[in-house]
Amino acid sequence: MLVPRYLISSMQFRPPKYLPTLTISSIDEARIVNKILKSVDIPYIEVTLRSTVSIEAIEYIADETNINLGIGTVLNTNQLLNLPIPKIKFVVSPGFNKDVAHFCNENNIEYIPGVETSTEIMEAQNYGFDILKFFPAELAGGVQKLKALRSIFPNVSFMCTGGINLENYKKYIELPNVCSVGGSFILPKKLIKVDNVTEAIDHLKLL
Repeated sequence: MLVPRYLISSMQFRPPKYLPTLTISSIDEARIVNKILKSVDIPYIEVTLRSTVSIEAIEYIADETNINLGIGTVLNTNQLLNLPIPKIKFVVSPGFNKDVAHFCNENNIEYIPGVETSTEIMEAQNYGFDILKFFPAELAGGVQKLKALRSIFPNVSFMCTGGINLENYKKYIELPNVCSVGGSFILPKKLIKVDNVTEAIDHLKLL
């Protein structure tokens, strides 16, 4: 049975204001990403488990002491079995999976479940989770819905992804119940190339 977090010591995880979220497909990409993040002092990344992800690239990033590695798009525990578990700092799901929550609890990994409705938020809160992924943010109601949720769930902080881009991200991060925004717009895939490192750094500094 999953132990509610209020019965265990909290890891006090707080995601960064801007969370680079991307799929890394090779060791070369991992090296470039590491160089970029070091240059802008962003010590967090969420690597999503899509079909093109490279396990070797995840292992490379996990070995970098300057980066807090998160794994995203986690639907079940089987996806985590071949990963460097002791070096993963946080796991993100598009929904709430009790098996994944239990796995993370046992391995001292912060779990951030995804929510869209009040019912889902209530269930996550019942298990002690107060940092939740609001996904897909734009399709689920966006900024207006988050404003409405604040009065009902004042102790919940949302990490927002899904439909967020350079045109609307400031509207999200300005909300008091939003602790972080993520997405490919923070570090676009097209910039993860040797010739584009300087452009990528300049892009991140503008956020």
